[in-house]
Amino acid sequence: MHLLTKGFMEDYLCWYAHGELFVPDESMEEQVVGSTSSASNMHEVGNENSNPYKNMAMDAMRMSEGNVRECPIVEEEPNADAARFFDLLRDSDKPLWDGCTNHSKLSAVAQVFTIKSDHGLSEAGYDKIIEWARSILPEGNRLKENFYAAKSMMKPLGLGYQKIDICPNFCMLYYLENAEMTECMTCGHSRYKPRTDGFNPFGSFAAPYSCWPVILTVYNLPPGMCMRLEFMFLSMVIPGPSSPGQNIDVCLRPLIDELTQFWSPGALTYDISRKQNFVMRAALMWTINDFPAYGMVSGWSTHGKLACPYCMENNKAFTLTNGGKAFFFDCHRHFLPHNHRYRKNRKDFFVGRVENDVAPPRLAGEELFDVVSEYGEIVFGLQSGKQKFPGFGLTHNWVKRSIFWELSYWKTNLLRHNLDVMHIEKNVFENIFNTVMDVKGKTKDNIKARLDVALFCNRKNMELVCDGSRVAKPRASFVLEKNAQLLVYKWLKSLRFPNGHASNISRLVNTEECRLYGMKSHDCHVFMQTLIPLAFRDLLPKGIWDALTEISHFFRDICSSKLNVDHIERLEKNIVETICKLEMIFPPSFFDSMEHLPVHLPFEVKVGGPVQYRWMYPFERLDIIVAMTFIIKCFYFYFNVFN
Repeated sequence: MHLLTKGFMEDYLCWYAHGELFVPDESMEEQVVGSTSSASNMHEVGNENSNPYKNMAMDAMRMSEGNVRECPIVEEEPNADAARFFDLLRDSDKPLWDGCTNHSKLSAVAQVFTIKSDHGLSEAGYDKIIEWARSILPEGNRLKENFYAAKSMMKPLGLGYQKIDICPNFCMLYYLENAEMTECMTCGHSRYKPRTDGFNPFGSFAAPYSCWPVILTVYNLPPGMCMRLEFMFLSMVIPGPSSPGQNIDVCLRPLIDELTQFWSPGALTYDISRKQNFVMRAALMWTINDFPAYGMVSGWSTHGKLACPYCMENNKAFTLTNGGKAFFFDCHRHFLPHNHRYRKNRKDFFVGRVENDVAPPRLAGEELFDVVSEYGEIVFGLQSGKQKFPGFGLTHNWVKRSIFWELSYWKTNLLRHNLDVMHIEKNVFENIFNTVMDVKGKTKDNIKARLDVALFCNRKNMELVCDGSRVAKPRASFVLEKNAQLLVYKWLKSLRFPNGHASNISRLVNTEECRLYGMKSHDCHVFMQTLIPLAFRDLLPKGIWDALTEISHFFRDICSSKLNVDHIERLEKNIVETICKLEMIFPPSFFDSMEHLPVHLPFEVKVGGPVQYRWMYPFERLDIIVAMTFIIKCFYFYFNVFN
């Protein structure tokens, strides 16, 4: 709203305030003449010799030095938050004592805070050190006298946090009007009952534990700065040791309250370029999570025959007689054009079936909101029992009305929850590789799969052969022979990649056991898009190799950083045909929900843009950094306690 009414700064052509480096040229110099922003100010933004503690204050308040110095005339007094920011700036330039040249008031406090954190000092120990330091410093020094005063000074940098108690059964938060309660109003569990679920992450004493970080990232940045670590904010941590499941809405209540406030009435913000206060509004664009968490935050269960959140009740998934799970075999021909030859194929898909149906409709946000509004509230909590709306699993898969629908603009978003390309690609790769390489215990071509082939498909060459008391499984055309498998593993063992392109996959190969161990998501990403066509070329029949190459190129193209609508529409058309080709090759047990979801990825790319801004890689890297920091802290505590 601010941009619509007031626009950017005059002659704001180089986005230096958003992190873009200023590169002067003749046209730029002509346009800058007479403007309030000088080239010298722009150069000062990237000056490596600038005060690092002033830059720290700038970063904390999302300011830049170039536009702080623009207008000497103050048109409005800064609001309270902006005033604290300017106080920090003054502290960053104010020497620790008159005549001090190597420490400012802010730098001294920041460095002592770092020492306290690194060495685990108590508050009393911190105060003793400060008392001694002040006694040897010159009179009139500006070093804060104790931890409380220093913490109050550093608080505007965003180092504080709020701890909110939660019922162990995820029934309620002790928050706002319930902040003073001493027991859960749903299950009656005491708020202050001692807990014995502490954990140790080390060795034989290790206990499984998981926690759920909720991370916010800013999109109002140049593309090169989006999804970078410094622009991700850990807004909350949901404790474990178990998953909250659909009760995650209870934990998300503070976040939703803040998001609601950011949209209406908004947050009073100081515009340093115009020296004016204005109301800033912010909106949540979408959520990024893996597929199980998709069901937790959206309210649509991602399990069972209705797992697909796009096809919903209109998909054709069914339960295999011997496999015992819901599979999406022959659920894609209705996406094809009406005159496509695969629609009339009675042999290579579900035996005897001709596809005459059309693709299921894709509901808009307003339509979904009307649907979920018909369902009532549920009682949250692990002890509240299973609560199912009538028709669950048959006509719908709704388990709750998600808390995100409380955001007034949520129903107008074209994309609310992202299908995570990272995990989808990883699962598709693992299914292909484990089946083609006939990995024991992981292949989708097992005895039960062959029994289902005889029931649902017309593939006599894949049916089990009974020889007296023995049952033999003929080798399928998509499975490599033992010597070909060994050849692939030896080739992988000899692979070397350019530095930074991928991890050392060769160290994951065990040629004696013919297995890959410890494949990470990015390893699967590289293998899927680069190595699949190379590894199986000349080893598989051409038709099978062509289909695997097509699915490899699909993920390569969908992950491209440069996209156009025509290309995405071709991908949207071709992926359906590619999956149909895979259905004519692999058994029905191969096609779980992960093999179905690629059909909907091109739509999300058209609506949401490149997947680099909507997948889990940046957040998993941040989780690793947070986890490693946590383990280091735990190790320090563990070592000191037991030694």
